[in-house]
Amino acid sequence: MKKSLIRGGLLRGRLATYLTNHHHHHVAMKYAFRTQFPSIGSANAQVAAKSRSRKWGRRILFCTCAGVSLYIFVDCMTAHSLTRSLRTVQTMIYIIYLYKVMSPETMEEYSELHQTVAASLLNLFLKNEGLYIKLGQMFTSMNHFLPGEYIDTMKALLDSAPSVPLDDIQQVILEETGKTCEELFVHFDPEPVASASIAQVHRALLQPADSQQDPVEVCVKIQKPYIRRQVFWDLQTYRFVMFVLGAAFNMPVTWAKETIIEGINREVNFSMEAANAVRIKNDFADREDFYVPYVYEHLVTPRLLVMEWVNGVKLIDVDRVRSRYSDVEILRILFDVFGSMIFKKGFVHCDPHGANILVRDFARGDVKDPAAHNQEHGRCSGKTHHKPQLVLLDFGLCCPESECFRVEYAILLKAMMLQDMKTVKKIVGSWGVDDAVAFSSLQLRKSYDLVRRGNYGETTREEAINERMKQRDSIRNLLSNEERLPYELSLIGRSIDILHGVNRLYGAPVNRVGMFARSAVAALGPLSTYEDVQQYLREINDLSGVTNEIQSLSTSLRRKSMSLFDTTLEQQRRQEEAAVACHRHTRGTSLSHRVWEGITSMYCRIHLEVFLLILDVCHRLNQWFGRGVQPSVGSRGEAPLMRR
Repeated sequence: MKKSLIRGGLLRGRLATYLTNHHHHHVAMKYAFRTQFPSIGSANAQVAAKSRSRKWGRRILFCTCAGVSLYIFVDCMTAHSLTRSLRTVQTMIYIIYLYKVMSPETMEEYSELHQTVAASLLNLFLKNEGLYIKLGQMFTSMNHFLPGEYIDTMKALLDSAPSVPLDDIQQVILEETGKTCEELFVHFDPEPVASASIAQVHRALLQPADSQQDPVEVCVKIQKPYIRRQVFWDLQTYRFVMFVLGAAFNMPVTWAKETIIEGINREVNFSMEAANAVRIKNDFADREDFYVPYVYEHLVTPRLLVMEWVNGVKLIDVDRVRSRYSDVEILRILFDVFGSMIFKKGFVHCDPHGANILVRDFARGDVKDPAAHNQEHGRCSGKTHHKPQLVLLDFGLCCPESECFRVEYAILLKAMMLQDMKTVKKIVGSWGVDDAVAFSSLQLRKSYDLVRRGNYGETTREEAINERMKQRDSIRNLLSNEERLPYELSLIGRSIDILHGVNRLYGAPVNRVGMFARSAVAALGPLSTYEDVQQYLREINDLSGVTNEIQSLSTSLRRKSMSLFDTTLEQQRRQEEAAVACHRHTRGTSLSHRVWEGITSMYCRIHLEVFLLILDVCHRLNQWFGRGVQPSVGSRGEAPLMRR
């Protein structure tokens, strides 16, 4: 047994020695071969390297072709959204580079920098079209915040957008209704009346339900075919760009981003627009100087909207409007209506630019052709002013307000006008704002220091330039907790900005701040202090059944960038509306309550009017004093006080 084990061990040892020697011999022979024939070895190495290079080259070529093919396919399927998004990112990087690297020192250099950036943005919007044109149009209404170079450059986007062929429009109508234009309309004008960023409008005669009735003239709004495929990608790009710009310039943009995105999503859904139009029509059914066209609800789809055709003069046509109507009366109606929307009705139209507002003669009963009626009377009456009626169009973007925001915003504006900074600080502090004075200046679109001195009229160009210089450094630190800022503020601010531009278009004949303050006080009624408002809100919460669990849920969702149009907030607003109706009914049944509320409301209105009168007198005295001392201070280069 031992001998066999020893013999096996010897055999294994010999085998291992043989293999080792054979391996060394093979290596030595291979080395000797390479040494004696170096060209053959290097040739083999080169062949192997070339083989590997060709293999990786084929892989790279295949991946490149696959990537390019996939890019082209996705880009075509999404109506060139990828190309548009890449173009947007490229422009964003260029803008960040300019503002981060360039160091302007004089006003001329700042102006040149702003003009360069504005031209780059305009080029981007014109190339991308669609929602980008709508975004550019929003810039024109932000004259209190953006430099003048942006405003002047973006005015090119206010012209009509390119229209799409009639065949594409007819195809959209067929897809949405299952019927052709010939089946729906007696006549369909092939030329669009207007072409906007996301839709175009045609004039048509609607087939009557009864053969004995006459055809009805209607306005047909059709969404452009490619918008549906672009909107998702455009909004994702917008979300990314806002995030990068907020991080690059340390600007608080999160609080408004999701609300704006969801608002645009609703704006491209014409079913939502129809519902908004019906609500505003019902809200102002008792007003004779304001009108909303009738909606044909059986011809409403997400991409098709049919409404009553209304003849009139667009508010942007200043000369034609002034030749027939009083611009002061028109603007008073406009600001009174929107003051009621913001502070009383709680549902606000957020795109009230001049092209969306028509002016026509006020007439009792139905008028089949108000425009022809107006022209006939205009020829025979010369410059006689006629009683106007405003017609509001385009309800795609509307802002529903919570009851809390409605009353707090009203008491905030009242406190600003009465210079009650204690109340202003309480409200804006609850919204996460530290600097109450800077916030007040942003809301009033005017330096609050000027308002304190009685100058609460429209802002002059010099005042706007000075205010922008002051706000440049303070706006970044304005918000201490942007999650607490009301969602409604961004859309309400947009609406006020546009109205501000309309007023300036006519030379600012109306004191918009004073009119809004009167609307706010009238909407508050007997609620005269911040404590009254908080007590009222507690009563509404008790009636609506909004528990602490729901409020805490809303707060947690807010931290997740919930938008104004979230279903949880919509449900809460419906509960609040029911509670408000119940609260008003309960108060209305008591005679003592009605009398007390009437007296208190009247006192609040008189108090505001007296205060505004005192401010106005003080401001006029300052103006007269400035004119009187102008010759003596002119040599020192000081400018006189600007008139209101």
